[in-house]
Amino acid sequence: MSFWPRHALHAATVLVLLVSLCSGCQALLTAAYLIAPEDTPAEFTGLRGKHVAVVCKPIVELEFSDVGSARELATIVGGLLKQNVRKSRVIDEQEVARWVDENAWVDFPTLGKALDADLVVAIDLEAFHMHEGSTLYRGKATARVRVFDIQEKKVVFTKRLDDFAFPADSAIPTSDRSEAQFRAMFLQVLGGRIARSFHAYDSRTSFAEDNLTF
Repeated sequence: MSFWPRHALHAATVLVLLVSLCSGCQALLTAAYLIAPEDTPAEFTGLRGKHVAVVCKPIVELEFSDVGSARELATIVGGLLKQNVRKSRVIDEQEVARWVDENAWVDFPTLGKALDADLVVAIDLEAFHMHEGSTLYRGKATARVRVFDIQEKKVVFTKRLDDFAFPADSAIPTSDRSEAQFRAMFLQVLGGRIARSFHAYDSRTSFAEDNLTF
């Protein structure tokens, strides 16, 4: 049995993943980061106790070049919501993806109604890049996040992430790790930023991510 709060365990998991993929980060893995109280409240608490679908729709240009990243991002966000939002029931991403593949895309509310969801967390992925020049990795993304209430037929929460960058103030030589490794790290951090809109968290988790050195 674990005696750590669930959010603290998630913070530990994210930081361990990041440390495993970078150097110079060990100082960030201190007890203060792992067991500190959740001092930042959720921006939107309406997912609690709800049947929730998470879907990420890339812009047309990305549908042909990087649709896999959009689905991975939805999977990560859905998993984090399942872990951290009490009593929420998150629809499996494979079920969401199957509906999208089998039906002509209409809109997020139609998808939510078809999957019997109370709410849809809709992520419009407007930009997604992983390279800075030909020899460096630096992830950049722009996304609009909305929550659709299916029964009320309205948007109940909206947020933008404009020009989100990881690492925040540096870049990683492509010789240091594979593209797949960097993609996994970038999507985990981006997914965490989106999911934190819906649950309380320790603000120092964001500080740790922003101040990683490579």
